This record gives sequence, structure tokens and C-alpha cells, in this order.
Amino acid sequence: MVTTPDPNDLHDPSRSGATREKLILAAEELFAQQGLDAVSLRQVNTAAGQKNASAAHYHFGSKEALIDAVHGYRIARVNQRRATRLANAQANGALSLRAIVEAVIIPLSEEVAAPGGENYIQLLSQINSHPNSDLAKLMRSRSTEALQACAKHAAAMLPDVPANVFRLRFGLLLQTAIAALANRQRLLVTVDEQPFPAPLVLSALVDMQVASLSAPVSENTLLELRNAGLQPA
Repeated sequence: MVTTPDPNDLHDPSRSGATREKLILAAEELFAQQGLDAVSLRQVNTAAGQKNASAAHYHFGSKEALIDAVHGYRIARVNQRRATRLANAQANGALSLRAIVEAVIIPLSEEVAAPGGENYIQLLSQINSHPNSDLAKLMRSRSTEALQACAKHAAAMLPDVPANVFRLRFGLLLQTAIAALANRQRLLVTVDEQPFPAPLVLSALVDMQVASLSAPVSENTLLELRNAGLQPA
């Protein structure tokens, strides 16, 4: 079947951009509510109010590309905030391990608090646990220089942590933060008793991740590192 765009979109770039955004936001909400596997491009078209049944396919090509676009729609803002936080900490001579962890986690929590952000964090949580490894690769491909800079600065502050152990810990930091923020959002809408206030959750989460990154490396971990053929750096 040949996919044809809305002819109005072809002559009006602003209309095309608006249509794309409607599709992204509709997809984000559907993915959050129904799960990645249960949502079709046709459902996204309908939820976005598109008369053209092929609109989502025209703009994105596939569901995987649409998922990537939903992630990209928000992660650009997240990473800009990360870069700003990191730059401010450096400029003020306050680049501590805690400041770096805050630069990783807090910008993400700020996006969760933005309109529609509760859907976004559920999407990230689903991608993290989805068996399709290509989705995880899509998410990692959106990592920018800001996140890489956070990892580089943190690693430099932890010379006693072997490089491969640090990489593992930093990845777990991201996964844990996403899971914790997603779980809190679920509790907000599914239980009568309200969860702990967001600032307290964030501070405790940062405490835990600073401790996790800087924890002494056990003999057991060093042994497993050698068993895996990943000698300490």
C-alpha cells in the first residue's frame, strides 16, 4: 500500500510540524496506558484526530521510529538541563559527585513534572524492561554529550573503581532512577495513600546513587570481573 501524506501538510511546514507533535503526544499517552506492544499506528492516528489513516506511517515509517521520536521529543530538553546544571556546577567550583548525580536525575524528574511527563516516564520504564533490545539501543542513541560528560567527570572522581565496574554502576543509576520515578507516578494514581513528597524522593534517590557509585568494590565483584574476562583497569 502506498502511503500518502495529507496534501495540506505538503504545502504548510508548520501544519506538518503540528501534525507530527499531535501524533507524538497521542502515542506517548497510548504507550503509557496500554503498553508498547499493544498500540498500533492506526490507534495513534485515531487518538491524534488524523483523518488520514496513514499519517503516523508517513511521518515516522514504523512504530519503533515513532517510539524513538516520542523519546527524542522530551530527552532534548532533559539533556539541555543536564548540560546547564553541569556547566553551572563547574563555573561555581561546586562539581562534586552529588552535583553530577543531581545533573543526571533532577532534569529527568523535571520533565516528569511537565505536562504529559507522567506518560513519558512510563514509556522509558517500558523501554528499559522490554525484551526487544533494539528499543534499548534507540534510547541509548539519544544519550548526548551532557550525559557522557557527567559519566566522565564522575569516573575521574572514583579512581579506585575499575572502569568496567563504573560503567555498570552508571547504567544501573539510570535504570534505577527511571524505575523509581515511574513507580512514584503509578502510586500517585493507583493508591489512596499519597507517596512521599517528590523533593524527599529525589533527595533520597540522589543519596543512594552517590553511595552506589562510590561504594568500595568488593572482592566478589573483582572476582566476577576477572571471570567475565573484564580485568580491572
